[in-house]
Amino acid sequence: MITFHPEVHLSHFEEQKELLKTRALQNEIILLLECKQYNASSENRMNGFEQLEGLYPDTVLCSTYTLSQVPFETLKEGGNHSIAVLVFFLYCILIFPEMEEFMRSFETEPWFLSYTHFLQEIHFDIYNYEKSSENMKQHIRNRAKLYGGLPSNIPYESIRKCCLYMLHKKFPDQNVDDIVIQKTLLEREKHMAENIIDVVRHNKNIHIHICIGAGHLMPFLNERQIAQLGLDIFFSDYHKNITQSRLLHYLQKKGIDYAIEC
Repeated sequence: MITFHPEVHLSHFEEQKELLKTRALQNEIILLLECKQYNASSENRMNGFEQLEGLYPDTVLCSTYTLSQVPFETLKEGGNHSIAVLVFFLYCILIFPEMEEFMRSFETEPWFLSYTHFLQEIHFDIYNYEKSSENMKQHIRNRAKLYGGLPSNIPYESIRKCCLYMLHKKFPDQNVDDIVIQKTLLEREKHMAENIIDVVRHNKNIHIHICIGAGHLMPFLNERQIAQLGLDIFFSDYHKNITQSRLLHYLQKKGIDYAIEC
């Protein structure tokens, strides 16, 4: 039996996740975590269920592009959303040199020096995908202390344009919205499904719990669950327009039973 725990990457879901981690460490359950590489040979009761190698950079690029499409003018207006965008965007700049080159077109802008300040003194391995977000968050905290705060005047439009430039460069003559769906959802979920099916195959009598972003359980979240998670009509409509096979379709085809617990 599988129990999915949908969350939207917010802090108040961390307590539940920590309780599940404790149960996994006590060998009560198997716990699979998003944004963690699946290790098929691991005997650890805590594992990932993703295929990060070869896909993670494109996923972050597409996610940053999507997150940059907001009604805010600058990062200072977006609160916690802007922190997430800054983490992803700076990581993209490190991974894709073409993006750093594109950003130089803004070097006369008053916010440019604050942007470059946060690209200095990088001391972590940018190819350690599992820890990339946490490492970047800590780096931003350290650099913010030296700068006196975050680079809050960076315009969202500049971030969006930079991501769009890179997407066109990597995927010329392809529809950007299709690429975003492919890299953030469809390709990821196919790998997720393969790995989850593999875990089930080798653990017939152990309850498997999976912490996962709510979007990956669409279109099977019901209205009550969507409301519990604080998601809106735009979230529902976005996923309704995706007609290809999703994560739970693959599991259903294999006859795998699951529950969704908010």
